[in-house]
Amino acid sequence: MSTNMQTNSALAEDPHLRRGPRGYPLLPGGYGRSTYYTGAPSPYAVRGQGCRVWDDRGRELIDANNNFTSLIHGNAHPEIAEAAVKALSSGASWGIPNLHEWELADLLLSRLPDLDQVRFANSGTEAVMSAVRIARASTGRDRVIVTKGGYHGTSDVALAPGGPANARGVPRGVIDDVTPVPLNDVEFLRRSVEAAPGAYAAIILDLLPNRAGLLHISEEFVTTARDLATRHGIVLIIDEVISLRLGAHGLSGEYGVSPDLLTTGKTIGGGFAVGAIAGLGELMSEVDPTRPGSLPHGGTFSGNPVSMAAGAVALRLYDESEVKRLNALGDAARESVAGRVADAGWEVRGRGSLLRAVPAGSAQVDASTQHRLWWESYNRGLLGSPANLLSLSTPMDQVVADEIADRLADAVLAVADAQN
Repeated sequence: MSTNMQTNSALAEDPHLRRGPRGYPLLPGGYGRSTYYTGAPSPYAVRGQGCRVWDDRGRELIDANNNFTSLIHGNAHPEIAEAAVKALSSGASWGIPNLHEWELADLLLSRLPDLDQVRFANSGTEAVMSAVRIARASTGRDRVIVTKGGYHGTSDVALAPGGPANARGVPRGVIDDVTPVPLNDVEFLRRSVEAAPGAYAAIILDLLPNRAGLLHISEEFVTTARDLATRHGIVLIIDEVISLRLGAHGLSGEYGVSPDLLTTGKTIGGGFAVGAIAGLGELMSEVDPTRPGSLPHGGTFSGNPVSMAAGAVALRLYDESEVKRLNALGDAARESVAGRVADAGWEVRGRGSLLRAVPAGSAQVDASTQHRLWWESYNRGLLGSPANLLSLSTPMDQVVADEIADRLADAVLAVADAQN
């Protein structure tokens, strides 16, 4: 048997058991990302096409995970694949600029008409890190305000408000510089800012925070944040790494609120690694290398031609009519599931093409319940995120959306029945 055949055979038996020469699993816990974990050894994807994924256990799954919402056009979309292969065939990345960056920046800013410039990164985490640094440099201040339950990646600032488990390893000084504000508590937000208005560099908002159970931020909370930021010279950062998909001008456009800086990623990369900071010209000048004293900003693969070319096609394909169609499918699916699980003590939250089933009234869902629902969904051929966030993709139609609703409702009822 060849070495390759032996390796493939070992992987097929149980990839989690693969160990290195000192006896440790090759990947910590057997996982390449902690966010894959669902309480038990996970299946491995073998291939994907459109809105379906096939795994190493022989299952065909409706893919409503979509790599944590990033695959807005599902798996292996032919036009995106063609653009990526064409870019790759000319060179995966270079040490000088490429023209694909300009194309994607132009397309992105056409959806964000109040913002002026874009700088690309490799992930949403990097985009938020850069936005915070820009805000601090431009204001000369250190402290930031975030909403409890918002998710802004895995930088120290983003992890600081997440409680003891998330904040392990984060320096005390960083934790002290971050003020967590309860979701939609307008008075708490106002008091926090007005207690030290000259101390805050930024207010960071996640308009549909999944960590808080996919709860909406109220219009009053958002407009108050905008007013306070304007009045006190604070930079308003709206994190749309996930929520950009929900409106032709992002979810902030649906609220009618313009940020000073907007961070995004996921859907703008066509399935490839990407992040972006879009912002007002005077703030983005902080990373203008022609300006004396500007902030250095790098990233070996930031703005690489493959991500940029694929992302440009993805944005073109996800036009306003597709945004509306996908949101309508998601709204109908959410309503359908909600009507079937309400008597079991569950509700379905979200907006547009994003939905998540949770026990009614819960601010956070315990890990064991999340894991049970993930496996019940998986056993019915539905793939969501480990937190059971479901995202629709453009290959889906009414038939698929109805399948998702049926499978999710059945999974929720199975979990609820086991808990009673």
